[in-house]
Order: sequence, then C-alpha cells, then structure tokens
Amino acid sequence: MGGKFIVFAVLLLGLISSAFSQERVIRLVTLEYPPYEFQGTQDARGIAVDIVREAFDRIDQPFSIQFLPWGRAIREVKNARVDGIFTIYKTPERETFMSYSNEVLVQQSIGFFALKDHQIYFDGRIASLSPYRIGIVRKVSYGEEIDLALAKGVLENIVTTDTGINSFKLLLADRVDVVISNQLGGLEILKQLGLEDKIHQVPSYAYDIPSYIAFGKEPYLEGIKQRLDMAIRAMKEDGSYQKIIADYLQHYRSVQPARNTPVESEQGVN
Repeated sequence: MGGKFIVFAVLLLGLISSAFSQERVIRLVTLEYPPYEFQGTQDARGIAVDIVREAFDRIDQPFSIQFLPWGRAIREVKNARVDGIFTIYKTPERETFMSYSNEVLVQQSIGFFALKDHQIYFDGRIASLSPYRIGIVRKVSYGEEIDLALAKGVLENIVTTDTGINSFKLLLADRVDVVISNQLGGLEILKQLGLEDKIHQVPSYAYDIPSYIAFGKEPYLEGIKQRLDMAIRAMKEDGSYQKIIADYLQHYRSVQPARNTPVESEQGVN
C-alpha cells in the first residue's frame, strides 16, 4: 500500500508540475564559461546549454537563461529569485538549499595550467603546489580534493578572480604561478586569448567531477526536475547527448594534453 501511494504521489506531483509549468517560464542562471555555456550572437550556446535546451524541449517546458558571476548566480538560487542553475558541482553546503538532478548533466575534469617557460614541480599530491601562487575563480568548487586542500590551508597563496579569463591573464602577467581550471574551459580560454604557445597544462593531474542542473527546493520544481531527469536519460540512451558533446570536442582535439587519462570521461565538463 505504501509503495503504491508513493508512486501515485510522484505521478500526481508530475501532473501538477506539468500543468503549472505551462503558465511559467523556468528561470535558469549560469556562468559565462565556454565551451559549456556562453552567450552567442543571438542566444546562449555551449555543450551544457545545448543539452539543457534539448531536455527542456522534450518536456515542452519554457525556460530562460541568464548569465551571472558565479557567486551571484548561486545566491539567486539560494534566495529563490531564480528557479535553477547549471552546470554546478555538488557540495554539502549547496545541497542544503538546492535539489540536484539525478542524471549528470556534464562530466567535467579539473586540471592545472602554467606558463611553458616556468617549471612547476608537481608530484601528484596537491600539497606539492603549496609553494606556488594559485589562481582560482571566486565561489567555484574544484571538487572535494582541491576544495578540502583550500579549506585546510594546504594551498595558502591563493589569488581569486571573478572569471577564468582573469585568472589566466594574471598567469600571463606573472601574478600567479598556477591556474586551477576546468580543463575544456581552460583550453577554450587559451584559444580565445591566443596563448596556446605560452601556457600549457601541467601533466599528471586530472580530477573528474560530475556537474548537474540543480533547482531551488520549492515543491513545484521537484516535478520539473524529475521530468528533466527522464529526458536527459533518454538523450543518453538514444545517442543525442553524446552527439552534442562530440560536436564540440572536435574543436579541441589538437590541443588536448598528451596523457592517458581522458579529458572528459563521459566523452571518451562545472
């Protein structure tokens, strides 16, 4: 009896959510971070944007995307001024006010970048980077391993910026020694700034992190999240998810680091 009631409740929630959503545009926020999400000439584009757009189209749900600095984007969700956010990593603190999708939106990898003519000693342990000035983006999570090292002060010489581009500009200006970045995001920035001959990825490190779409904990959003999960799962099963990613990855084949670990584990991103 209890199991049947739960199934009925979920179905009812979905029906209510579907009926409600016909009258509402779901407001999403994200960070300007190519190739995952960026403002094109006419509308939002990117790996994650294209996946989100396809999933929302499949459930016939209107939505909008607003680009904001990451810290502000998170606050907008926390204060219920918008409905959802992507691509976002899971952290215990964020889970107190966000409800994450069950399906991974994009699997991302974190890497280190440095000037080619600046020798960086890295032995595989995060602590070996402690002598260096480290550039990171404010309010961005870099996965449990690095976040813990930052929280415990293992990495002390931290320089924060509002965007990944600004972090790489500090690297070029010799104001930081190492930039921690999403790998594809870092490669895109190098292309944008024309720095591929000056900056390279420090080898022997890759930390894969799943990123998600997450919503505020208002009850009506739970049904939308469940329907999106079903749509994203179907996209993975019919191959359309993989095609979106493959189309973007062609842009980076010639500049990916030569190593055994794949840049994007689900292809082989926030």
